[in-house]
Amino acid sequence: MALRQVNLGSLKTGITRLRDKGGASPESLFDLLNGHVDASGAPTSRSGTTLDHTLPAGTKGLCAFEGKLHVFALEVIDPGSDEYVVDVLAHPDIAFAGTLKEIHFAKPFLGFLYVVAEFSDGSVYHYWLQSAGSWKANTMYLRGAVIEPTTPNGLAYEATGGPNPAAWQASTKYTVGDVVQPTVYNGWQYTVIEADGDNPTSSANEPEWLTTEGAQVIEDVDTTPTPKPPSGGSTPGGGRYDNLPGGRPGQNRIAAQ
Repeated sequence: MALRQVNLGSLKTGITRLRDKGGASPESLFDLLNGHVDASGAPTSRSGTTLDHTLPAGTKGLCAFEGKLHVFALEVIDPGSDEYVVDVLAHPDIAFAGTLKEIHFAKPFLGFLYVVAEFSDGSVYHYWLQSAGSWKANTMYLRGAVIEPTTPNGLAYEATGGPNPAAWQASTKYTVGDVVQPTVYNGWQYTVIEADGDNPTSSANEPEWLTTEGAQVIEDVDTTPTPKPPSGGSTPGGGRYDNLPGGRPGQNRIAAQ
């Protein structure tokens, strides 16, 4: 039995399972596969891609982002093509020994990929793959900045800045070279570069911490007056701090995120 071909231009009744006398109606659909109906009512093929590369085992999903095709895995995997990036989705449980089962959702959201992944133990986790871009030489990164290698390997790295210095304390003796950070963390730490007076201490009230590289914060405290004026015009007994973003230059430590 031969089937009559009917060309659909626009739809008026949507999808219907009713069979009318005389054959199919060009104004209705019985079924629609791999397509959608656009605003004008015309059936349109669903967009897709042409397979041009076979990805290694262990990768899941597919998403276009910033000129690359992104897939996802539980560990670092070489995609075997410069046109693909394998993003690593680490399970929150470091002892997890299962596999990545399925990607339920993967699309750009507010400038980064938002991914919903299911693992072989049935757990589902949401990931927002933030990054400040690729690593650059001679660049200052504040503590907490997330960067990627110039050659992507699926991982992102967070600048930790080494061990955190102690928070500033009121009426405390500090000497040149001591490092403090504000009681409310602001991404910077500060090094004492000058301490004037016989027994200089910090002030009773926390100073306003400047957040410009090389800026100096001066505390005016006069616990033991001395006729010697400090350089720069600060009051005797005061402490002068020099701020360093996330640590001294060259001492930032970067750890895998």
